[in-house]
Amino acid sequence: MSTRTNTLFSFKFYRRNLSLRLSIRVVAAMNLLLMATLLVMFLVSRRTMKYDALTRASQTLEGAMVKVDNILLSVEETAGNMYFHMLPQLHDPDAMKDYCRRIVETNQYITDCKIAFKPGFYANQEELTADSANQVWYTRTMTDCVPMWMNPQDTTATEPVIAFCLPIQGSDRQPVGVLRMDVSISLLSGAIAMTKPTPNAYCALLDNEGTFIVHPTGEQLMAPSAFSLPGESIHQAVESILSGRADYMPLNIAGMDFYVFYKPFERANVPNRSMEKLGWSIAVAMSKDDIFGEFYMLFNDVVIIGLAGMLILLLSCWIILYLRLRPLKMLTEKAMHIADGHYDEPIPKTWNRDEIGSLQRNFIRMRRAVASKIGELEQLTDTIQEHNKELQKAYRQAKKADKMKTAFLHHMTNQMVAPAQAIDADVTALCTIGDKAEKSDTVQLVDHIQQNGNNITLVLNQLLNQSEEDMRKEVEHE
Repeated sequence: MSTRTNTLFSFKFYRRNLSLRLSIRVVAAMNLLLMATLLVMFLVSRRTMKYDALTRASQTLEGAMVKVDNILLSVEETAGNMYFHMLPQLHDPDAMKDYCRRIVETNQYITDCKIAFKPGFYANQEELTADSANQVWYTRTMTDCVPMWMNPQDTTATEPVIAFCLPIQGSDRQPVGVLRMDVSISLLSGAIAMTKPTPNAYCALLDNEGTFIVHPTGEQLMAPSAFSLPGESIHQAVESILSGRADYMPLNIAGMDFYVFYKPFERANVPNRSMEKLGWSIAVAMSKDDIFGEFYMLFNDVVIIGLAGMLILLLSCWIILYLRLRPLKMLTEKAMHIADGHYDEPIPKTWNRDEIGSLQRNFIRMRRAVASKIGELEQLTDTIQEHNKELQKAYRQAKKADKMKTAFLHHMTNQMVAPAQAIDADVTALCTIGDKAEKSDTVQLVDHIQQNGNNITLVLNQLLNQSEEDMRKEVEHE
């Protein structure tokens, strides 16, 4: 019941408070305009930040590719330079071992170097053939007879490496061995890690089979496969990365939202460089919070500032409108007093030249006109009341005179009754006497009749004289 009462009170307060209603409407209109402006601004900002993230990711991928390719190119150039020095001394096993040592010492990126020849090439140097004859890096290079980078999948290595394998050709242009130079994956990981666009970004380098060359978390696994990671979305992302396209896609990793930017690994086109396709792909995963974190913070700050601004604007409009509309409230109260009959209710003057000031001045003139008309009506009413009193007095006098006339006529009629009855009796007696009556009796009756007739005539003369006197007095009074 209390809640309903409060609701009704609030509704009535809202309905009766014009300044509050106008303030809410002004703030609502400005809020709509502000929200539309902010919406456009945020959409443009979000699109700009997304484009900026795409640009940064592209620059990161380019930078990482350049750093990795510089390492690869350095190793390839070292291998090429040593290769032409080695050819004249292929049949000297000690020289081969010396070249392996010199290659490692010459190039800081090379962690190990091996030379493996086909079985029987050295009759007394089985260590250069027996350990490598069944290795993938050796058999594939001997078969394809082209320089190639590969994951050697060598379990004897002390740390994960990738290897550049260069076929060694004999005098008959046929491969007689393989020169393998190992590059530490940790070295590549460090080079890529230095190009991360944000602290929470992850970079990865994959071969054409989805095997990590550089793991995104820097874990030193021998042959981790991206398809071994849990999650169907991750598998789809790996397939997209290996598709050979340059693109980006959203990805959820361990409950965190990322954008994965990827492109095929491309090597610089250098003269005399073997440009076989590596089939590698490079990718960088940027956290959504890193991309839009400042945007979300700005959005929250703008929302808080906007709400505070709307509240301040509402209070300001309410106060301003309340002060500006206060004369209307005063005029309303004055109108109620005037309606109750207080026609002399004073209304203060105003110097405002706006609509409210004009209304107040017109209201003052209206009150004066109403008061003047009411005064005239009151004066007319007093005059009518005076005339009414006079008419009432005249009516009472006329009524009194009428009663007096009625009483007078009644009195006069009573005076004429006896003579009239006497005349009637005498006439009756005279008619009944006949011829036998004496003359004296007849004369007496006639005299008696004449006397009573004179009495009636005298009463009528008195009545006529009284009526003429009253008429004369009435004419004189008028």
